[in-house]
Amino acid sequence: MLQTSVAVGNAQLDAIETAVGTAPILRIYSGSLPADAAAALSSNPLLAEGTLPSDWMAAASSRSKAKAGTWTLTGQTTAGTGTGGTFWRLLKADGTTCVAQGTLRTAVAISTSASTAVNGNVLTFTSTTGAVAGMTVSGTGIPTGTTVIAVTSTTVTISLTSTAGVSNSTSITFGGDMNIDNVSIANAQVVTVSAFAITGGNA
Repeated sequence: MLQTSVAVGNAQLDAIETAVGTAPILRIYSGSLPADAAAALSSNPLLAEGTLPSDWMAAASSRSKAKAGTWTLTGQTTAGTGTGGTFWRLLKADGTTCVAQGTLRTAVAISTSASTAVNGNVLTFTSTTGAVAGMTVSGTGIPTGTTVIAVTSTTVTISLTSTAGVSNSTSITFGGDMNIDNVSIANAQVVTVSAFAITGGNA
């Protein structure tokens, strides 16, 4: 298996922003996520749209590249008085070339109710309400790129083991590929992207 240095992994991530270009367009839709970024939409209502800052991603660090600046979108007439957004698409500034897509959620923070041992991958909570399979996971002791693979009423199994362990009463954030302040979007509503990051590269 090919392994690269952190520097090469960071360069790969920075190349994404270069390839997309400046001031790309972000759109939010409802309905099912298309098969891939090249696939056509299937009558998915456009709920919100906005142009991102010219420099829209920070320089990659430790194999992760996070959004830069403020990302705001405006609710469209097709959103009506309130429609739930389910996925996003990023397009080049031409407004037609889709370069990326992913799931959309409002982030949920839950504190652990017990410790997870070193190299463990099961987190324990009093309640797991708001956490579902496929969500991203972040927090102290959680490796970058971790997702939820299973949920019970009190436990969450994550895709990567915690090499440092996770302490009791640690706040763990569950989200989507992109997190916004409110996934129920109405016409003319201002929507703010609270978190977005790309991880990659090989150790």
